[in-house]
Amino acid sequence: MPATVESPASEAFDQLDWPVRTIENWRFGSWKEANLDGLDLIGSGSSADLPVEIEGATRLVFQNAELISGSHPSVTVANESFGPRSRLGSEKAAALHTLKANKGLVVTSDSEAFLEIIHLVSGKGLLLPSLVINVEKGAKVKVIERFISVDDSAATVLTAVDMNVAEGADAKYLVTQELNSQSKLIRLADSCLQAQSNATQAVVHTGAKWVREETYSTVDGSDARFQILSVAIPTTGQEYDQRTFQHHGARDTYSNLLFKNTLFGKATTIFSGLIFVDEGAHGTDAYQTCRNLMMTDDCEAHSMPGLEINADDVKCSHGSTSARVSDEEIFYLQARGINAKEARNLVAQGFSTEAIEKLEDEVLEALALEVVARKFASVD
Repeated sequence: MPATVESPASEAFDQLDWPVRTIENWRFGSWKEANLDGLDLIGSGSSADLPVEIEGATRLVFQNAELISGSHPSVTVANESFGPRSRLGSEKAAALHTLKANKGLVVTSDSEAFLEIIHLVSGKGLLLPSLVINVEKGAKVKVIERFISVDDSAATVLTAVDMNVAEGADAKYLVTQELNSQSKLIRLADSCLQAQSNATQAVVHTGAKWVREETYSTVDGSDARFQILSVAIPTTGQEYDQRTFQHHGARDTYSNLLFKNTLFGKATTIFSGLIFVDEGAHGTDAYQTCRNLMMTDDCEAHSMPGLEINADDVKCSHGSTSARVSDEEIFYLQARGINAKEARNLVAQGFSTEAIEKLEDEVLEALALEVVARKFASVD
């Protein structure tokens, strides 16, 4: 049943406040952008030319909240929010999603599935898509989710995903965010891995004027392995704010986070991440790396990696670097007939490739590289 004004969801929403400057999870971030009061749900969507189909994938297409084409035996349409949680600062946004979202997808597979979900976003207002991915024991699932603007309207996309990977299962999930420069995105991503499972989540951000992304991953079964990858390419007028939590709750688990940000003009990025190891989660092997490539003197990158370890016999490391493209690299390429601008873009694209190659899937890598190349081609 849809939520009503008397529902528990409405009460929970009313009891929460929008972010303020003093909240640690919003340090350096544009907290005022997260206040979604006064936004009406977005109306009917518009059609647009679709990207080239991806070989082997079943395509499902949304125009705003409506699924207009595509079906698969593992997919059902949900008529309400699955009730996402935020533990990294956007609790009121999560409650808003629970209260008002009325369309989403649930993917449940016990075998193999390869899906491409396209959201064609148009019009001004609030859009609330959601996705649940249930990869059952021994199954192998790949999901691509794309957010693409089809006009210049200022849409606000508040999206949530919940990925559950059962024992011995394998999951790959790639998101490409290609919204227009007037739009905003808040993305709440939760995942939980069971014993001997293997999963990768990757995000490519090239659009939107403001992005808030919260990724909470729980590696909850022994010998489970999780990769969290991100490539972000903001330019002047864009701020990407990414908060992560890698939670290790069992013995002999592995996680590796690699974020690569390339900043142009007066762009801003914020990264705040924590590796948390429970008591008894001995043998944890966890890494967290954020690397920023500063293409101008006016961009800003804030990085706050962290560790909290409550077990013995672990290997955990975290770090962040910020650097400029070296003059030697540009000179080397210019000496081979490449002009300075193209040389800088080639170096920057190469910088992003490390994270993309960790997908270890030719089809997913090709799509990610295509989206990245299109953004670099548009940079002055």
